[in-house]
Formats: sequence, C-alpha cells, structure tokens
Amino acid sequence: MPVIRRARALGVGCVLALTVALFSVEYTVQRGDTLTAIARDNGVTLSEVVELNDIGNPDLILPGQVILIPGVDGNQETLHVVSRGETLSRIASAYGSNAATIARANSLRNPNLIVPGQQLQIPATGKAPAAAPATGGSDSDSEGSTDASPASRSGRSHVVKRGETLESIAGQYQGVSPDDIALANGITSGKVYTGTRLFLDGPSYLSGGGSGSYVVKKGDRLGDIAGRHGTSTSALAELNGLSDVNLIKSGQTLKVPGGSGWVCPVEGARYFNDWGFPRGGSRYHEGNDLFAGRGSPVRAPVSGTLELITGSIGGLQFNLYGSDGIEYLGSHLDAAGKTGKVNAGDVIGYVGTSGNAMGTNPHLHFGMYKNGLALNPHPTLAANGC
Repeated sequence: MPVIRRARALGVGCVLALTVALFSVEYTVQRGDTLTAIARDNGVTLSEVVELNDIGNPDLILPGQVILIPGVDGNQETLHVVSRGETLSRIASAYGSNAATIARANSLRNPNLIVPGQQLQIPATGKAPAAAPATGGSDSDSEGSTDASPASRSGRSHVVKRGETLESIAGQYQGVSPDDIALANGITSGKVYTGTRLFLDGPSYLSGGGSGSYVVKKGDRLGDIAGRHGTSTSALAELNGLSDVNLIKSGQTLKVPGGSGWVCPVEGARYFNDWGFPRGGSRYHEGNDLFAGRGSPVRAPVSGTLELITGSIGGLQFNLYGSDGIEYLGSHLDAAGKTGKVNAGDVIGYVGTSGNAMGTNPHLHFGMYKNGLALNPHPTLAANGC
C-alpha cells in the first residue's frame, strides 16, 4: 500500500489531512480488518492512526470506513494520479522507473490503456520524481495553480532529493544560504520533504502575529478599526493619545492591542506546510490546504475588496485584495459569502470541494501573493495561532 510521510504544523498541533496527489493515501476498511493490523501493515503506530482520524474507540471500525494513513519515509511506494495526456512511459521516466515495472505493480493488462484520474502505485526506486510529467493542463489532480491566480514565482528553484537538507541544498548553489531558502519558502521547522520544489531566494512575508500596529486607510473610522481589533473606540484613542476620535488620517500608524487583527481563514482547520509539493502537469503547490468540515465558514483574514470567480480547477474561488497589500486566494468553496468591501472576520465563503477537488476531503486551498509573486502562507497561519 503506497504511503508517504505525514507531518504536523509547527506550534499549533495541526495534522496533515491531504488526500490528493503524492503525499497522502486513504485506506478503505475491509471485512476482518483491525486498526492494529492496518497500522502494522503500513509501518506506523496505532496511536498515530487513532490521532490522525480522531477515532474514539480503536476497536470499533467498520467495513467501508475510510481511514487516513500517516506515511512512512519517501523511499516507499508512492501514488500517482494520472493526468490528461500522460503515458505510462512518461510517468515511469519521471520516477526513474520503467513502464513494464509499473504495469506489473498495477496488474495492467494493457500498458497503453490508462485514463485520467486513475491511481497508479509507483514501486520504490530510491529516487524522487525529477518533475511531474508535462500534460498540457489537466484538471484531474489538486491545484498547483488555480484558474485566476497571480503570476507564479520564477527564478532559481530546486527539487528536493531524498536525504537532502537545507544546508546540503544551499551548498550546491553560489551565494545561497540555508536561511535564504528557509525565508523564501516559509520554512520554520528546518525540515524539507522529498520531491518538494524550493525557491533558492525571493520575498518572504509574515502578516499578523502580534505586530501591534495598524496603518489607517482612506475611509477608516476609529470605531471600525477598534471593532476589528476587539477593543473600544475610547481604549484605542487612549492607547494612541488621541484627543479627538474623529481626527485620524490616511497613512497614520496606530497602536492596536493584541496584534494586527489578522483572522484565521478557517478556524480550527487541519493543515501543515505542504508548500511546494508536486502536482500533476509539472505544477507545484503554491499555498496550503486547510481541511475542515464541509460548510465550515471561511473568513476574510484582513479587510479589503473581494471578487468571486468560477473555474474548472479552483471551482468557486475568491480573490481578496487585502488592505495590507497582500492578495489572498481561496479555492474549492461550496458557497459564497460576502463580496465587495469586506472587513477582517467577515464570512466570505464556505469550505467545499468544487473544481478539481471533487472527490477529496473538503478543504480550502489558501494562497497569498505579494506584487504577483506567490508566498507560503504557513508562517502567517502558524504565527496567528490558526
């Protein structure tokens, strides 16, 4: 059974619940299975499976029940979801294997007959895929880019090979330090994952996390600012030495209690740092997937202007042009909420599986962009206790 290592979000105890592409697997319980045997067969502990699936009674599982399996290390079998235009030979080449080996592993009677969406077990080769095969743009796997996202990052990048570290990667390039790579990719734990694409340099960004200041925008009123930061107008005026609560001006910096007022987009969501994970069609994940129950409210992390679009990849998706200069993107909504001018905390949608997330666990693909360049949201999510 193909499985890949699963990890937890730094500092917030969130767990990875990915069910698409290469970095997760679901197991459907068969008659006679026990949770202990399932864990043993996959080289993980019973407690890991229980914790990941929030199972109250490990002795009570039912045939047909779907169990998420935390992974083992990257030299085990992996799971590949066939994209439109792929051939078995091209898939095999990307994984350092050959078509005959993959055909045998999957009991394929006709190696020339594979279809989009089909799942293939890739036998271990000790080698991470150099890149996903080019397909000409399939919608059959999870998003690496969405229907209307800003420009993807460009510049030097590196696909992590088995056994590599930030230090060993930096040593392969002139003028690059481990800290440069960590900052450019929002890596806070120092850990990297086989097959992940990392940028060697580029912008980093952290929003919220207790900055304690707010820059007044045109049209802002002190009462509105106070409300967004969980305080009163009089308390905010006193904190900033304002004698007239009606006298604030655009561009003025105010002290605010309890940080910058950045709101978690999906409260209590399960997520981890899946930035840069490979997707089909030579794409890589530019964001984080936030897993929560279908219909969970999605809130605006900051104030700004919100637009909705619908496409075959992102499904129902929002683009929020934030007052902090960041563009926020959220895909796979089941339904929309408030649009136009929004405040931090307003409900702007509901978690779902629209677009190419159909058939996966409900989640919000959450992206952040600055000046058109993709940023890893994970440090911001973690710093704000999401």
